[in-house]
Amino acid sequence: MKPLNYWTLRRISIIWLVGALVLALVLYQPINLGIFRLYIAAAIPALWLGAGVLMWRIRWLAYTTWATALLAGIILLLPGEAPNPAQLRAEYIKQLRDYEGTQYVWGGENRRGIDCSGLVRRALIDSYFHLGITQANPRALRSAIDLWWNDASAQALLNGYLDLTAPLADATSINEIEAPLQRGDLAVTTDCVHVLAYLGDQQWIEADPSDKQALIVHTPSDNIWFNKPVTLVRWNAMKASE
Repeated sequence: MKPLNYWTLRRISIIWLVGALVLALVLYQPINLGIFRLYIAAAIPALWLGAGVLMWRIRWLAYTTWATALLAGIILLLPGEAPNPAQLRAEYIKQLRDYEGTQYVWGGENRRGIDCSGLVRRALIDSYFHLGITQANPRALRSAIDLWWNDASAQALLNGYLDLTAPLADATSINEIEAPLQRGDLAVTTDCVHVLAYLGDQQWIEADPSDKQALIVHTPSDNIWFNKPVTLVRWNAMKASE
């Protein structure tokens, strides 16, 4: 490969720095828009490969950077296996609880701000990612990426978007649920305005737009969302785990 001249290297450096700054800003802000996901998906590999170009004078470091990117791509393409439903459910509950106290932001999906559908989705994304890393499971990592890429509203979760969920039963309210529940089950209001996740022991977690935060609520409760008609929904990946 022909060495890059000073001005070419400088232009690449400026482009790389601007791209990295924009990526940092996109990752920092809480809202998960399609255009942001598209930029993240394009910027991460481009910046990774660009880093190798900028380090070309240190050949071994440049080759290591490119080889690492190639290895990561190969690992993601390996088959792997579906995460154990019980392990996934346990990790999901842990991740949900970790978001308690996070401020409510409409369209938000990270620890700097989150909304109701963002909470139940992001906790599952984090669960897949954690199991994928700790168990060296490429399929779990692909599931995390797929769920992150395919945004889903409360209505989409109710309607079984991409076969992610399946309805269980209807209830006049969360306070009056009679159907058996498993930890991690969801309750979607029939007007598709709000979604909550069941933690077990009569505890639910929600990103509440009224209280402006993610909070854990015990039933019975006079919270407005606990007195609305709901449809109970289960993640298909967690079926038959308990």
